Amino acid sequence: MTNPSTTAPTHDDDAFRRPLAGVKVVEACSYISGPFCAQMLADLGADVIKVEPPSGDPYRNFGHGWKGVGTVWTNANRGKRSVTLDLKSADDLARFKVLLRDADLYIENWRPHVSASLGLSFEAVSALNPRIVQLSITGYGPDGELAAEPAFDALIQGRTGLLSYEAAGGTPRATNTFVADKVAAIFAAQMALSGLIARDRAQKAIHLETSMLDMLSYYNFPDMFHNRAFVDDASPETLAPQPVLATSDGHLVVSPVSGKQLSRTLDALGHPEWKDELKKITSKRDMTHAFFERIAGPLRQKTTAHWLARFRELDVPAGPVNAPDAHLNDPQVLHNRLYSQLETPTGTVRAIRYPARFNGHLFEPRRAAPALGEGNADLLGS
Repeated sequence: MTNPSTTAPTHDDDAFRRPLAGVKVVEACSYISGPFCAQMLADLGADVIKVEPPSGDPYRNFGHGWKGVGTVWTNANRGKRSVTLDLKSADDLARFKVLLRDADLYIENWRPHVSASLGLSFEAVSALNPRIVQLSITGYGPDGELAAEPAFDALIQGRTGLLSYEAAGGTPRATNTFVADKVAAIFAAQMALSGLIARDRAQKAIHLETSMLDMLSYYNFPDMFHNRAFVDDASPETLAPQPVLATSDGHLVVSPVSGKQLSRTLDALGHPEWKDELKKITSKRDMTHAFFERIAGPLRQKTTAHWLARFRELDVPAGPVNAPDAHLNDPQVLHNRLYSQLETPTGTVRAIRYPARFNGHLFEPRRAAPALGEGNADLLGS
């Protein structure tokens, strides 16, 4: 029998059907959490129909653009078909309900009151389609004092403790990536798949309700709350931060986690005499700080390439601090065939594949993000 892990990757869908082929998803979402979730499902083979207002998803024009196309929107909406409907119009709402009648999954990330105001509560949707899975993503939850409040990435980072935890020099700071939205998308995709299984077992419609507050809190808990896991533990933080270290021509990250790796790091730097001194420090956090303070000086004396080669020789966990362009050209990234290119009317766009192999098969992106309403004729007719 062929070992799947050694099978040459292939992109032939005829040889290996994408696992969600035949699953119909209707997505009525904006921003990142819902759309990025639906894109993951599209990468896995689902037919995702993105429903936008006639003027388009407002996030289409968010942030950096290329020839009038918003690139963040493009990167989170690949592989879908777009239809335009004004859900405040009785005719268009009726057309939307037709799309839901044979859908497997319906994803929406409106504020809680919006669905009910449109006549699209779970009770109404499940009456239309008794086998549908409805995934409702909100900022703070379906009820409670914050339920109707606007929720954006930095607000969720702040409320869940992440901004405080990432404080540099005592000043809380937000990450430069939409971590709350993207974490929510990953959890939402997991929930969607579990919802499809639950529907088939229960033979009835399933309503999944989640919030960015809940999902980022779950994500934060294992390490951020290490000193609050036990109810009576009121200790200060004990996990030392991971510093980025300067070399003579750039930066790198060194991440030794065992005694042997710490020892080999000092050997690589030519300072084995520091081992006994560090062993005398009883606090793990203080020892970690002292370790990184000591190795910072020697690292600045030689190049990043020198140190990476030396650390690899001694099996010390270390890596470069790549800028995006360096990441795209990283030898391991190229070997893993993470990125491919798709042709669009606006130009060639780079797209990343789904990050898994299925029996050795890689699922490359099939099509770029859709033009506004390009699926109207096929999906809505006249």
